[in-house]
Amino acid sequence: MTGRLSMTGHPERIRRRWRRTAADPDRGSSSVEAVITIPVLVIVMMCVVQFALVWHARHTAQAAAQLAARSAAIYQASAADGQADGDAYLSQTAPNLLTGRSVLVTRDVVTVTATVTAGVPSVIPFGSFSVQERASAPVEAFSEVP
Repeated sequence: MTGRLSMTGHPERIRRRWRRTAADPDRGSSSVEAVITIPVLVIVMMCVVQFALVWHARHTAQAAAQLAARSAAIYQASAADGQADGDAYLSQTAPNLLTGRSVLVTRDVVTVTATVTAGVPSVIPFGSFSVQERASAPVEAFSEVP
């Protein structure tokens, strides 16, 4: 039986191996810890990144809604002016952050309301996130002072 690895006939070898294993019972435990810890850390990091994306998307959508409301509230402006300014802001500031975005501006005699709705890219598998932000502003009116 030359050239083959066999434990039969070598009881001393088996005893040495058992003694070595008994002397260091934690042998291999770092591999098990890594297998458990690394996926947990990756999931936590993905949640942190997702939170940051949603947080940034909310603030960007809020800024776009405020800009659209202010633009539409200007004297002799229209809701279309506010919508165009809101869309332009989103195109310049976050072209890839907010997907499927829409800016809706309504203007009546007293107030302007702008609503920005958009989806947020997901780094978490099977996650779906969206934002909706709203801003209002009073309509500017011209009045002559006697």
